[in-house]
Order: sequence, then structure tokens, then C-alpha cells
Amino acid sequence: MELDYKGRKVKVQTVEKGKGYSTILVHFEMPEAKHHGFLLKVGDKIVAKGEVAKVVRDARIEGVEMAVAPPADTNALIMLRINKDEREVLEKVLPIIEDFLRERGIV
Repeated sequence: MELDYKGRKVKVQTVEKGKGYSTILVHFEMPEAKHHGFLLKVGDKIVAKGEVAKVVRDARIEGVEMAVAPPADTNALIMLRINKDEREVLEKVLPIIEDFLRERGIV
């Protein structure tokens, strides 16, 4: 699935679909970004993808069972295990991610 979030493309890749849950990778369009394993670098700013996941975990969003750094060999920003509709969960997760990245000077 691909959607537009405030003029930014967000691609959601389903990794696993089980009974009552999905594991998804969320790719957040950032043209200047460079992905180095578990790190995201934009200019001279560096953020660990695990920090993004922690902010989402700490928000305790209903429908998010797990939020972790994505596999190191992907350009995804976060991996989520969800038990609700993807769009419903993303409506709550994306603003949290954007706010965190903005605070860090990434977007």
C-alpha cells in the first residue's frame, strides 16, 4: 500500500499476515536520507531507527502490538506488528514519527 501523508509518500510493505495481525514495514519518503543499517542519516543529523520505534511504543497506540527497528538491510523506517486496520493505525503512528523526526531536525 502507498499513501500520501502531508505531501510525503509513505509506502507500507506487508511482511507477514497472520490470523488477526499483520507485520508491516513503513517507508517514509525523505529524499536526502541515507540508510546505514539501523541508522538514518540526513545531512549531519543521525537518528537510530530504534529511537523512532521507542517513541511509537511509548505512545501506546491501540492496535500496535510491536514497534521495532526494521531489518538492517532495508530502507524502512520502522517495523510494526498491528492487529487493526493498517490505515487506522497509520493515522495515529505517522504524526508521532513526523513529530519525532522534526524535533531531531531530520524533516
